Amino acid sequence: MLIAESKMSDRQNWLNNRKRLEGLRFNRLSAYERDKGYITWIDYLIPIVNAGLRLSGTYGIGRANAKKIQVKEFDLYFDNLPEAFDGYKVLHLTDLHIDSLPGLEQIICEKLEKLDYHSCFITGDYRLRLTGDYGDKVLSPLRDIIACLQPEDGIFATLGNHDTFQIVEHLENMGVEVLTNETIRLHRGQDSILITGVDDPHFYCTHHSLEALKTEREAFKIALVHSPELYQEAADHQYDLYLCGHTHAGQICLPTGIPLIKHLKKGNRYYKGQWKVSGMQGYTSAGCGVSGVPVRFNSRGEITLFTLRKK
Repeated sequence: MLIAESKMSDRQNWLNNRKRLEGLRFNRLSAYERDKGYITWIDYLIPIVNAGLRLSGTYGIGRANAKKIQVKEFDLYFDNLPEAFDGYKVLHLTDLHIDSLPGLEQIICEKLEKLDYHSCFITGDYRLRLTGDYGDKVLSPLRDIIACLQPEDGIFATLGNHDTFQIVEHLENMGVEVLTNETIRLHRGQDSILITGVDDPHFYCTHHSLEALKTEREAFKIALVHSPELYQEAADHQYDLYLCGHTHAGQICLPTGIPLIKHLKKGNRYYKGQWKVSGMQGYTSAGCGVSGVPVRFNSRGEITLFTLRKK
């Protein structure tokens, strides 16, 4: 059985910084922007895309596509994986955006019921909007999903750019251990691995996030980050596995698979699937939910199951 040791950072320090950053972003917005959520050029594009899909008669197809969540399974091989973790199964969920499509939680739970895993990692974006309080449209289906998760070793989560500090209390009341620039050590017998959860780097990256990655270099380490944007920093600190989401694998892609939007400040080549940087393996999940226009074209939502293997 795995046991989590005490966390290795100051939660209050993170909370004070997150509140300050959220306040700065909120105060920069106009009253209209605060009402509608944070406005970007993408937000102006959304109604145009929405109207175009409806006029073309493809909106319903895209919405149905968004509900076709697949389970993807991978074996990942590592030279330095501790013996006791050979065959260890990790479930990765991300970008639930659980209020984006009614009934999405039921689809996810049906998939989860068929899976076996030792621990679950969730890498942020629990809701659709960027601002405001969490209401029952988010919390109720989120509780249903958490209740469906039954890993023997726990559920560990980070925050995304759609999340505020308020979600931490809700998640922890549901039995999720939220890692906010924190590291835990998980034990199996005499062996152990480190799990580091870093705050969202897309909107809320600080030097505390970078400091959180400065862990024991000789340990086997997994980084949980909302987006791939800290890939180089994690690789520099010799992480073995980097799990993230944020991009939805493009969500709306051309028939060739090329995404219309990646929504990344750096690491564009790592917008989906498996990748590798300086010996560190990475995986960018397409996530379960959608944002903006609630459709998918030439991409599918996913739940990802990894089996860790020793070479």
